[in-house]
Amino acid sequence: MLTPTRPHAVQYDLPPETFADRLREAASTHASEVAAVDGEVTLTYAEMFSLATRVASGLRVRGLAPGDRVITQLPNWWEAVAVSWGVFLAGGVLVPVVPIYRAHELRFIIEQVSPTAVVAPAEFRSYRHAAELRSVLDEVRSPAALISVRGASAGADSLDELLQVPPSAAPLPSSRPEDIAVVLYTSGTTAAPKGALHSHQTLVAEARDIAGWCRLGETDRVFMASPLSHITGLSYGIVLPVDLGCAVVLQDRWDPAEAVRIIESNRCTFTVSATPFLRGLAEAYAAEARPSSLRIFVCGGADIPADLVRTAHAVMGTDVVRTYGSTELPTSSMADPFGDLDAAADGEGTPMGRNEMVLRDAEDGLPELLVRGPELFLGYLDATLNAAAFTDDGFFRTGDQARLDAEGTAHITGRIKDIINRGGEKFSVAEVEAVLLNHPAVRDVAVVGYPDPLLVERACAVVVPTRGFAPTVEDLRDHVVASGLAVQKAPELLVIVDQLPRTASGKVQRFLLREQSADRPFPAAAQGSSRSSDR
Repeated sequence: MLTPTRPHAVQYDLPPETFADRLREAASTHASEVAAVDGEVTLTYAEMFSLATRVASGLRVRGLAPGDRVITQLPNWWEAVAVSWGVFLAGGVLVPVVPIYRAHELRFIIEQVSPTAVVAPAEFRSYRHAAELRSVLDEVRSPAALISVRGASAGADSLDELLQVPPSAAPLPSSRPEDIAVVLYTSGTTAAPKGALHSHQTLVAEARDIAGWCRLGETDRVFMASPLSHITGLSYGIVLPVDLGCAVVLQDRWDPAEAVRIIESNRCTFTVSATPFLRGLAEAYAAEARPSSLRIFVCGGADIPADLVRTAHAVMGTDVVRTYGSTELPTSSMADPFGDLDAAADGEGTPMGRNEMVLRDAEDGLPELLVRGPELFLGYLDATLNAAAFTDDGFFRTGDQARLDAEGTAHITGRIKDIINRGGEKFSVAEVEAVLLNHPAVRDVAVVGYPDPLLVERACAVVVPTRGFAPTVEDLRDHVVASGLAVQKAPELLVIVDQLPRTASGKVQRFLLREQSADRPFPAAAQGSSRSSDR
């Protein structure tokens, strides 16, 4: 069994229920109501419960014991929902893995969690996931059962076979609310993912706080394009709908125009997603010149331009609010969906529910944001990481720089490690990116340091240009200086790319950009650099 190890400096009154308790209640109370919509497939709660029970029995027959781990690498399909609930009913620990992970990340996770079973598509987006997992399992000599979804794969059972197991074939155990229910791997903005441990209680508490904050109920419909294998998709696409007894509507491949069709045909009212999704929806609704049925769009996971929040609200008629959270504490703060638009656009909101946010000096005297609350994870699977992750009084070290204004609203100003040291002058890349995003030629941007023998580091802007524009490094430097920032913070190298490498939650994978610049400053793609310290 997995054991939580974080400091319990504060004891919270947490929900006394497990995920299985919530599913049984929903199946009893909302049996004929819609639980999930996936394209042409619509499942009621009675049907979802039946499928999940069969999955649970099939896993038990294949040797799953309480506390055993099941890795799932599934797209936003109804099978991902059914399998997740099957794992919970069987007393297992769910380890959802985003579909973009390949052999390297999969090998690391499999060796760390020692799964009893692994569930993956036979094929998704022309990639044979089950075959790759078969190869990795064989390489590390794992005895885990491999189960393929939507097709056959050599060396794997099929989900259809699992669903043939009668519910009475194996007894289903009981879990405790405080038991570890999920291992969620961090998004991968650093090279090595970390497995965060969440209990039934932490994620049910999260769902209830979100529902209360956003005034959600059983008549709402949740649209979910964020991966169900990520904290966002799991919390708001799997746990939240069942706790409320409402429906989740799934999209497995992001396409803004198709998202509009799905949202409107199903009259979806609520979603949580990242900045690229909000931008895409705003543009798609503007092109169709129609308002959205979405009442609330909660936006987090990446830098969120204030102007985008205002534009999306104006175009869609949706209350768009910024939020701040992480795999470790899903929603630390959120703006008021029913409050002032400017407040919702200009900050990440105040602490949600009983969560707390404080600032304390970290390395180099930088103000680091610390958070704690009922939804805080219980530690990492690799317990050696916990000492550095928590303070003695139970706060989680976010690694983010921030300021808290007089109203308690959080304003994230950058990552502690996303600092460029230019000849001893240190500055956060976040403030430079915020300015560059206001340049008409810049659709998306990440600023990273690149090595310099004289000044240690200089700033490189990796830019996705607006269609029809061709920015130059001189354009961007002039824009940064005109905005009022010191010239030393202006980018001295420009790289044009089609898209930035991002995690499932929309965060830029800066380590990939840094790796490219480790030995040489992007010589092939660079469009110019300025070597003067005052220009």
